[in-house]
Amino acid sequence: MNKYKILVQYMGTKYSGWQIQKDQTTVQGVIRDAIYQLTGETVSLVGAGRTDSGVHALGQIAHFKLERKLLLDKLRRSLNGVLPWDIRIMRVNLATETFHAQRNALRKRYEYRIFNAEVLPPFLRGYVYHLPRVLDLEVMQAAASNLIGSRDFKGFAAKASRVKDPTREIFLSKILKKGRQITYQVEGNGFLHHMVRNIVGTLVEVGRNQKSASDIVRILQSRDRQLAGPTAPPQGLYLMKVWY
Repeated sequence: MNKYKILVQYMGTKYSGWQIQKDQTTVQGVIRDAIYQLTGETVSLVGAGRTDSGVHALGQIAHFKLERKLLLDKLRRSLNGVLPWDIRIMRVNLATETFHAQRNALRKRYEYRIFNAEVLPPFLRGYVYHLPRVLDLEVMQAAASNLIGSRDFKGFAAKASRVKDPTREIFLSKILKKGRQITYQVEGNGFLHHMVRNIVGTLVEVGRNQKSASDIVRILQSRDRQLAGPTAPPQGLYLMKVWY
């Protein structure tokens, strides 16, 4: 068997997330079907992160095994020839037998993009969170800084999350602004379900002066999801990079 590692970019707008679901069109399912179409082999395709419905990726990593050893560039070109335009295989490499796209990931970076203006350009619809009201970026950054370090993030996890250990380490948490676009960048050794989107929803409330920067600490200490802000919509979220 030959193990392949792929770098995938996709626009998640039309898909019900990464992970295969019954009667739903997902990125994982579409790529798996494309591999079968080309090789006749049904593979187990494993991704680094299970992005939600509507979430995008510029740096998703996945692996799969094939009986045949194929030329890497040919495999990449052939897959892109049958995949829809909004899913692209950017790179194909041979992987070691022990490589695992999810378990071996050491660090991930996500970005959340907000368009902060009265009018949203139509070509950005589905790819940013549109917020017309002016946000206080200085206080948002102060709040974001309180997330850095090893923390219990249960207060920012989805209510239905049943992860035994909600502790994650955040290495980077910052707010950037370029023109009308505000970007929240966050890097960590792992993320809970809806964690980034719940953090963004809370940071937006801070930026609207509905919460203070110190409330981030209170939410972390309380481990109470109800104290955090709403879950930000999926279309602003991007999986940017995975380190191994």
